[in-house]
Amino acid sequence: MRSGGSAADLGAVAGSESSHDGVVASGRRASRPSRLQRVPLIGNDLGLGHNARFIFLAMLFNEASFGFYQNLFPLYVEGLGASPGLVGLVIGLQGAVRLIFLAPAGMLADRIPLRRLIVGARTITIFGVLLYFLAQTWWHLIPAMLVMAAGNVCWPAVSKVVADSTTDRTRTRAFTLVYTVGPSFALIISPAIGGFMAGWINLRSVFLAAAICQVIAVILFARIRPKEEAPHERREPVGYRQALGYGPVLVLCLLQFSLLFSLTIGFALAPNYLEDVKGLTIGTIGRFGSLIAVCSVLIGILVAKVKYFANPMNALFLAIALCPLAYLLLLNGGLTWHFALAYFLRGGYMVGWGLFYPAIGEVTPERLRTRAFALTELLGGFGFALAPFVAGALYSVDPALPIYVSLMLSIPMLAAIWLVRRYVAGHRIGTT
Repeated sequence: MRSGGSAADLGAVAGSESSHDGVVASGRRASRPSRLQRVPLIGNDLGLGHNARFIFLAMLFNEASFGFYQNLFPLYVEGLGASPGLVGLVIGLQGAVRLIFLAPAGMLADRIPLRRLIVGARTITIFGVLLYFLAQTWWHLIPAMLVMAAGNVCWPAVSKVVADSTTDRTRTRAFTLVYTVGPSFALIISPAIGGFMAGWINLRSVFLAAAICQVIAVILFARIRPKEEAPHERREPVGYRQALGYGPVLVLCLLQFSLLFSLTIGFALAPNYLEDVKGLTIGTIGRFGSLIAVCSVLIGILVAKVKYFANPMNALFLAIALCPLAYLLLLNGGLTWHFALAYFLRGGYMVGWGLFYPAIGEVTPERLRTRAFALTELLGGFGFALAPFVAGALYSVDPALPIYVSLMLSIPMLAAIWLVRRYVAGHRIGTT
């Protein structure tokens, strides 16, 4: 569940190997792009340096892991004996415990070598997925959630490695490839496979496939070589208060919280709504997850190709504008293809979350970035965690009510994006 960069020339040099860990300035590597650097419709060269390229591949397998089960997770919780209200509670708790471990994430990134922190945290995630597999009743998911949440302490560090490995010219594009395009390619395939596995084997089986993908992701994360400061070069770490005191960071974090809270209410229990109200099968709902990824890939390609969308706020407005259409189709659709199209448009929600990373990176001084990325994870995660509690309560009143609420909130959210876009335009900084 995570994007950003510039729609710069596809062959753009990310910077020297010493300062940005990108394509070597002499062009030696750029002249012969490897097979791993080829992506359909984007070009022969991702324009990513060593670190960002391996993070791109690791995120592809990481998101493939979640793709096997994330769209079916509400149904899995329900199958373990939870009522609709408890399903919302469990999903909300999943986000809430994530926040507990994200709180010290910025501090850990300042004190622990970045590769050790990233590899260690993602290794923990493997055990969390296996605990999901072993759960026999809904409350068995709670210790699994705690373990999974511990694995999230690395995300500010991952974002910092990407930001440090790029320039202003390549940052939005790099974040978009790493956090949107790569994961979305994986999500085209893994939800479809997960849907078939759930239908032909059982719902529990998808977690084994997810664990295998996490193992591959850890191996790829272990290949990065982030720039580490020597002990005598380290500056005194800044705190969250200093980061929040910087206006653009505060405004973007509040916008992200508001967006994720407003939009997640309508999407959190959409699988249950489609099964309970619209009569769709679990396998069909699982395969819809691939359509979310198709939309995400298309938006990611648009960001990489069209200069106007090099500004992450422009791309964010486009992505979020698709969400009201998805809600309308969920509410009024009567045919399977209506709901398939709704899930396709839901891809805008997935892209929108990731676009806050390049937006933060463009307006934040280098010394504040680790804390700023941690804050966007915390406040965005808080909105994401709070929404399912609200959705569960609303669903108990009327299964369609969460979707109606998000539909009404999405319009003022679009207006807020446009206003924030104008504000942050005056605070963009040069390469640091």
